[in-house]
Amino acid sequence: MADEISVRALRLWELLGATLVAVIQADALAAKATLEFVEGVGFVAPADDGDGAITGTTERGRLRMASFRYSKRDENDEIAEFVAEVPVLSLVPIPALQVKDATFSFAVKIDDITKVEGAPTAEEPTTTAAPASRLVQWLRPTDTQLIARPAAASGRKTQETRSTHHLDVRVTMSQADIPAGMEKIFNLMDQAIQDRKAPPA
Repeated sequence: MADEISVRALRLWELLGATLVAVIQADALAAKATLEFVEGVGFVAPADDGDGAITGTTERGRLRMASFRYSKRDENDEIAEFVAEVPVLSLVPIPALQVKDATFSFAVKIDDITKVEGAPTAEEPTTTAAPASRLVQWLRPTDTQLIARPAAASGRKTQETRSTHHLDVRVTMSQADIPAGMEKIFNLMDQAIQDRKAPPA
């Protein structure tokens, strides 16, 4: 028998806010994975760049290129061998996902209703040295707060026994919008594509 998880009572806005923070953190991790993919696939690190010198225009090194040879007629209408170089990053789809929709469903048990005494109001003066959280104290939760915890659940749902405390989550992912910086990189990659005559063997 699995050990039961003890869940302490929280203010309701903390309980709801934790689920929203989880979505933001998930989005941040997805963005980090995309950045690591772009760095790892699209660029050669300076330490791996031949003699070790930094030849790229960024701290990440130079653009990783894929080269191949092919034959075609040259300016003299003779068959010659050419070398083409294409950025690797332009050859593969960039995995960039973001949370499009997130739905959370859970039951809560109200343990208490509290009244916050002496809560500051929007009219109270603040100093310029006050932290940002104090400069917008009118965004604080209301004076009356609900103290709640996830309600215990029992029984079966879709033939599976639910745990003592549960949270039903439904998340819809979608392809992330292309950031302005990536659009600039795509334009630069178009200019980086080269086609030159291969040197004689």
